[in-house]
Amino acid sequence: MFREYGLDDVNMASYSVLLSYPDGPNMVRLVDAESGLVLAESSPKQPPLYAPEESRDDVPYSFNAYAAPGNVSGRVVYANYGRQEDFNYLVANGIDIAGKIVIARYGMIFRANIVNYAEALGAAGVLLYTDPADFALDGQDAVYPSTVMMPPSGTQQGTVKLTDGDPLTPFYPSIESAFHIPEEEAAIPKIPVQPLSYEDAYFVLNSLGGPEVPVAWRGALNITYRVGPTQLARYVNMEVHTHNVPAVIHDVIAVIRGAEEPDRYVILGNHRDAWIFGAIDPSSGTAVMVELSRVLMRMRNETGWRPRRSVVFCSWAAEEYGLVGSVEYTEQFRTQLHSRAVAYLNMDLALLGNYSLKASAAPLLYEVVWEAAKLVANPDATEAAAGRTTVYDTWLARKPDPVYSTRPQVELLGSGSDYKGFLYNLGIPSLDICYNHDESVPGWYPLYHSLYETFAVVDELYDQGFLFQAALARVWGLVAVSLSDPQLLPLSLQEYALFISDVQQQILQDFGQLMTDNNRTFDHFLDAGRSFSARVDQFTQELLFVDLDDDLAVRRVNDQQMLVERSFLDPQGLPGRADFNHVVLAPSASDAYSGTAITGLTDALHAIADAGPDDDIAALWRTLDEHLAAVTSIIYSSAMSLTLQLW
Repeated sequence: MFREYGLDDVNMASYSVLLSYPDGPNMVRLVDAESGLVLAESSPKQPPLYAPEESRDDVPYSFNAYAAPGNVSGRVVYANYGRQEDFNYLVANGIDIAGKIVIARYGMIFRANIVNYAEALGAAGVLLYTDPADFALDGQDAVYPSTVMMPPSGTQQGTVKLTDGDPLTPFYPSIESAFHIPEEEAAIPKIPVQPLSYEDAYFVLNSLGGPEVPVAWRGALNITYRVGPTQLARYVNMEVHTHNVPAVIHDVIAVIRGAEEPDRYVILGNHRDAWIFGAIDPSSGTAVMVELSRVLMRMRNETGWRPRRSVVFCSWAAEEYGLVGSVEYTEQFRTQLHSRAVAYLNMDLALLGNYSLKASAAPLLYEVVWEAAKLVANPDATEAAAGRTTVYDTWLARKPDPVYSTRPQVELLGSGSDYKGFLYNLGIPSLDICYNHDESVPGWYPLYHSLYETFAVVDELYDQGFLFQAALARVWGLVAVSLSDPQLLPLSLQEYALFISDVQQQILQDFGQLMTDNNRTFDHFLDAGRSFSARVDQFTQELLFVDLDDDLAVRRVNDQQMLVERSFLDPQGLPGRADFNHVVLAPSASDAYSGTAITGLTDALHAIADAGPDDDIAALWRTLDEHLAAVTSIIYSSAMSLTLQLW
């Protein structure tokens, strides 16, 4: 499509990587311990319900990528959402995980974190299922195809690899010259893992003995939820045929060259691989990106417009396996991207619902997305009739910032999509954007990664007439043009200063007494934040007097703005997390889906605050002291990046 539309350059970046597929049906069975009789077994595939494509012969067996193959049997323990606190509850109540099969429900944290916690406690295998309490909110009769809720036979698939990129070439691109570590050394699970529908999870959960679960652990199946283990007369068998296999993947890179600064890149990206049909994830986003490239080329051809800076479209491969295509690309082209990329604008998918715009971004991009949303007509006719005529109006009304209520909320990025390598490793300000559901109602988009994520869902249930996707394309395109066209980059330096100040005050409020009680202080850390804010204010004033006829002066101040995000990188990485270098923005260590701020520091403080009698408290304080000093130094350095001083 990019070549058909006439973009200036269209090329592929190819990588030899390790992927994962089943070579036979993955089965879960409930077995009578005395007779060996199979009492119940899971369905190897999700059955067709509505859309014609659901009946295709090439629909794969249900699986979790990078699960270890194996045939294991054991008693089962229920771990609720599989969070650290859920496993802590089991251990505190004398429930032994070692040698057991853990069953946990999707809905709170990244599935790979669940598997990582279970494996660390010695689990023999993990079962992951979608409970109707989270995925069929109006009952099991009000589900797909009549609603967007998960039917009883639906299975959420997905990777259970916790790291990103090719697992055999960590930190470096998987090109022909690459060194590959042995597969047994790779950071992938060593135990079988398998997803289940709630129809199949029923027979596993209904077999559990032991005490009843806490109220918050109860789902919506018609059973008494118990922690387990399985009754002595029964056990569960997992037969998993998922294998890791070498494969060649191809990223597609297309460029509209900039007229005056072709060596500065505004990059837009979406992945094209999917769990089965992927009409929402990623194809709704793919459609928007392809259409936007067509519109920009038509604008160029009909008006002679060409962006000042290059606009780059990236179609990523193997994102669903753990951001493989984009991470390998950022590893291979790290030097060019680190020095030349203005911003990375991601659209993993276009639709989680049709309630409001949702934007997650580095603070430098706050203002450009707010301003873009103000210029796009509201696709929601009811909202427009109520006087909220733009995308921004509904966004503000339905998702105001919880602290600064006069503007819409822009959320923190996690690491669930292809911005990871750009922001957290290369320091390129990043944005992820989509239309969202009403977050006051529990649940994400329930058909996520299932067979039933079909075109019919988008066309009939989410976005009839594709009005919301068209509006999103306009917002995304305006953000791209706002960053690629003007002489001076419109980056939100003052928003970044405010963001850091707010985070510092929250850390002081949460942990100031802990520091005081242990003869430590945040004084230098807070002073670094004040220094950054003061320097931002001074630089913002200097921008008003830049001679726009002086190309070198314009380039200099733009380079200084671009340097700000890069200046927050620590080449040593965060404590215990060498694959994350950004000290201000990083995903949660306990849930890769969730973004946090000054993460290494807050993780270290939480580790001390939550330390038990068996923890090495001196080592925890050493980690805290070292990282606090590093973050403080880096924030001071970032302030200096906005000056011409070397002293």
